[in-house]
Amino acid sequence: MSLPKSISLLFSLLWLGWVAVPAPAADLPGATRWAGEVRLKEAVSVPHGATLTIAAGTRVVIPAPDATITVLGKLLVEGTPAAPVVFDSPAGWNGIHFVEAEGGSRIRHARFSRAAAAVSTIATDFAVANSEFQGCEFAVKLEREASPLIENCWFADNGIGISNEMKSAPTIRNNRFSGHTKAAILASHGSRGPITGNRFVENQQGVTLIQRYEGVIADNQFNANETAIFCNQTQSTPRIERNRFEGNKVAVANLSFSYPAIVDNLFLDNRTALHNDQYGSTLVEQNLFRGNGTALYANKKSNPKVRLNRFEKNEVALFCDFSSYPEVRQNNFVDNAAAVKLGIYQSADWEKRSGSKQFMQREASARQSQNPLLAKVPTEFTDVVDVSGNWWGKDTAQLAAAGEKGNAAIFHDRHDQPEVSYEKEGYGPGTFRLDRIQFAPWLSEAVAGAGPREKP
Repeated sequence: MSLPKSISLLFSLLWLGWVAVPAPAADLPGATRWAGEVRLKEAVSVPHGATLTIAAGTRVVIPAPDATITVLGKLLVEGTPAAPVVFDSPAGWNGIHFVEAEGGSRIRHARFSRAAAAVSTIATDFAVANSEFQGCEFAVKLEREASPLIENCWFADNGIGISNEMKSAPTIRNNRFSGHTKAAILASHGSRGPITGNRFVENQQGVTLIQRYEGVIADNQFNANETAIFCNQTQSTPRIERNRFEGNKVAVANLSFSYPAIVDNLFLDNRTALHNDQYGSTLVEQNLFRGNGTALYANKKSNPKVRLNRFEKNEVALFCDFSSYPEVRQNNFVDNAAAVKLGIYQSADWEKRSGSKQFMQREASARQSQNPLLAKVPTEFTDVVDVSGNWWGKDTAQLAAAGEKGNAAIFHDRHDQPEVSYEKEGYGPGTFRLDRIQFAPWLSEAVAGAGPREKP
């Protein structure tokens, strides 16, 4: 009887050396202790009921990428500040892999570098503390249903620092993340967990969330990142509170039906503090926006609820474009170069006469999108961006002089650009009327209690 073609092909590839088959891991039964210099010549496994202890000051020399450590029992890496455990591995080492292991494993004061995945896990709870991960493709990779404690570690120059996948729920606290080329923390597929007390510096993305993330991002510092927090289809999650965002290109980006609660944060000197795009209708409450290029950007039918915030000395406090109508009430706007500015696509006139619906449908069809959230896209538009009920500081005199329907220098709307045309962009022939800003009635004094209730 001849072999099935698929198996026959596999044997042929093995014979020719085209398929690499990993050698079986050697078991380390019972209680094993490593100390001094250990040369890991082959893959090893810590079976159920066994414990591998790696003593302080141990140097584990790993000649080949496939010399992995698989843990089903317990692993204790017992480094100290003066005598860390060093994993001296080649580029692409496949690291330590926990597979439905027993509880109680811990990694303390360890150093990892250049690994494909330094520590990865499936359905295991363990602790990593005071350790360093540098130059890895993935530093810590939570593949499924893992809930480790990761604290007081340094993650530097990795592709991804912590990958949080498939219903994993780590506690990530008091770590430092710098120089990540993709994301310091990436979370998706039903993962969750608190991200607190960390510092993110000069990462491509600090925290990247794909789909819902039931957790809180609180008491962190984000400095000089390309994007500090990126949310995509997270819906009403997460809660982002008491963080300090300073000097980032974009502090928080909310795309495609992402509307987290953003409360009690400091946004200082960012190019863009909040970027809401493609139905990113966030709750923005009791924050301080100071010295940003654009404090709040609302684009493509993003309708954030903006209340009890302080906007101070921003180049643009609020920018609206492409049929975005935020709810803006009880805020203090003080000394901003431009308080509210409408982009050239902010036109209910265009939506009514030509409209974006056909373009959205065409784009969704091209992507073969079946996103049920598209049913929630706004379909009715007014020609007014209503920012009444706020305090405008010394600029209040401008409003009084302009009158309820007049033009004030701190606003840019159809008084400044009456008509727009989109023929070059392919959005239909003719000219359209830009929306207007309604600023009356305004408040006669500052809103007491606006801004953060607790200092981040």
